[in-house]
Amino acid sequence: MTSRSTMFALLFAASVSTPSAIAAETQPAVGRYRIAYATFIGGSQFDQLREIIRLPDGSVLVGGQTSSPDLPITEGVVQPTYGGEPAGAGHPGVSGGDCFVACLDPQGRHFAFVTYFGGSRQERAVYGMALDKRGNIIIATGCRSHDLPTTDRAYQRRYGGGKADVMLAKLAPDARSTIWCTYIGGRGNDWPRGGIALDQEDNVVIVGRSDSPDFPGTDGVLRLKVSGAEGDAMVVKMRAGGTGLVWATLLGGSNWDGLMGARVDAAGNVYVAGHTRSTDLPVTPSAAQPTAGGESDCSLASLSPDGRRLRYCTYLAGSGNEFAEHRPALLGDGSVLLTGVTASANFPTTDNAYQKQLKGKTDGFVAKVSPDGTKFAFCTLLGGSGGEFFLMPTVGADGNICIVGHTDSRDFPVTPDALQKTYGGGKGDAVLAILSSDGSKLLYATYLGGSGDDLIRSVTLGENGTLYLAGNSNSDDFPISAHAAQRTHRGNHDGVIVKLEPAK
Repeated sequence: MTSRSTMFALLFAASVSTPSAIAAETQPAVGRYRIAYATFIGGSQFDQLREIIRLPDGSVLVGGQTSSPDLPITEGVVQPTYGGEPAGAGHPGVSGGDCFVACLDPQGRHFAFVTYFGGSRQERAVYGMALDKRGNIIIATGCRSHDLPTTDRAYQRRYGGGKADVMLAKLAPDARSTIWCTYIGGRGNDWPRGGIALDQEDNVVIVGRSDSPDFPGTDGVLRLKVSGAEGDAMVVKMRAGGTGLVWATLLGGSNWDGLMGARVDAAGNVYVAGHTRSTDLPVTPSAAQPTAGGESDCSLASLSPDGRRLRYCTYLAGSGNEFAEHRPALLGDGSVLLTGVTASANFPTTDNAYQKQLKGKTDGFVAKVSPDGTKFAFCTLLGGSGGEFFLMPTVGADGNICIVGHTDSRDFPVTPDALQKTYGGGKGDAVLAILSSDGSKLLYATYLGGSGDDLIRSVTLGENGTLYLAGNSNSDDFPISAHAAQRTHRGNHDGVIVKLEPAK
């Protein structure tokens, strides 16, 4: 989404410049986790990871973006050579780019496959990745290339125009062939973000933002034409075979609207979360927060399975700026978890929150919305005196909530059993935290990083309490394991993959 850098500029412009004291280490404790493996993946330019999926055999699948022409590509993959613009070209704030997809073996020692995927201009990071019932790999991103390898029966074989189209593709499980590939977009800017979701028939839900006057909406949905001055949020449901739309709708108010992720329940209801500058969202009666808060707010909504009805819509905001981050979580009872960042001193934390008051210029937040969207079951902040943001709320079998992200706070509230108790240095460290299911307790929190800039964007859970993390780093001293698939940092930023397992 084109305003992401602007939003972050608003939120982080006044970041703390003088580090506060490093968080005190209390009584020594046995660490909760140890690093089973950690590896870089990258080439000589810029690389980042956005998605991670654990496979049944313990391998992990990761998706990201690269501007490196020298990734460690494996033989026989669908695209063995870099196709995109050179580093420094392309979308503002991002260097060139192809998507890439990789599979790391269960021990973290070698890559089963690594492939590029893209055209001759630019693809952003894999902004959503999922596996269908046959293990095929579905990826989505924003695309500026007019020469994607679209397939014969694809829904849209040609670039729609404007600044960007959605790219949606399905690859074979071994990444050796493209099952289908399609554009989605009109004459304007059509941009996906934050994750895709599959329904029971493997139809694909993609969300993001569009300002195309010819957005490919379908009959009978909530909205067919863009009404916002800067574009509307979009929700698109693509058939499992990539040949056509089940439905597509716009959603929003009279200003800027976008979505950062989607989930689908067993009945086919769609849950979406994002951010908005519209003060006139179509909020539903008894919404948890019926009115806008500040310049930029979070939004949450649920749509009927056919995209024709809004089940609920609510704001989540204080009087400052909020930014919803990558992908909500859907719980078994229909509740939704959302993470992100806030700069609002009056962010609507709840009585049972672990942290009720803003501590830094920005803090991360975690919120739980009731199944009917009428109340916040809990809403808590988490942060130190600098700035944080969190992504990917992920719930374990015990109901506790794992989140990942980034901090530049030297006093982030790490727990005594943290893997890394002190700030590593540079612009920021990655962070991992676990909250109780009701948001009232911080059960675990740790830094994870070296002397450079580190960020974890995605987490998934494995067996016996293991955690798999993916992100990027430019720290030469990131804690890479001895037998890692790639031990050395090669470029500006490299992707990182980390497996944590409970300490014995």
